[in-house]
Amino acid sequence: MISALKLVPMWVWGVAALIIALAVAAGYQTLRLADVRNEYAAYRADIETKAAEASEQARQTEQQRQRDIDQVRNDAQKQIKLAAADAADAQSAADSLQLEVNKLLAGRAALNSRVAAGGSAIRDLTTVLADLRQRADQRAGDLATIADASRIAGKACERSYDALIK
Repeated sequence: MISALKLVPMWVWGVAALIIALAVAAGYQTLRLADVRNEYAAYRADIETKAAEASEQARQTEQQRQRDIDQVRNDAQKQIKLAAADAADAQSAADSLQLEVNKLLAGRAALNSRVAAGGSAIRDLTTVLADLRQRADQRAGDLATIADASRIAGKACERSYDALIK
């Protein structure tokens, strides 16, 4: 058998060794390429998972902010309704008070008819004072309504901003 190996020229052995070396290198590169593909697929899957998680987190944050803003708006509307109800109650009390003033003025008119020449001045002064009180009361009610609405709107704006920067 040794004599048969000696018959094969040396260059054939070189070619055979080269073919074996190329086959081993090709096999190694194939394994390496498969590893790179697996790593790349894992990398892509990781990126897609993280992107989905980030998207979900952003969606949840946006929904929470919208819920907070909706809550602020609903609270502000409730406060405005309460302020309007309070203003209506105050107006009702003012109207009741005005009725009492009118009754007093009517009683005063009977008294003034008994008073001599100075009675006309008293009646005019009483009427002016009652009218002035009514106007002042009406203006105070208007200003209170405006102040309540402004305060409620300002607080709602602050709470909306706070909800956005959470």
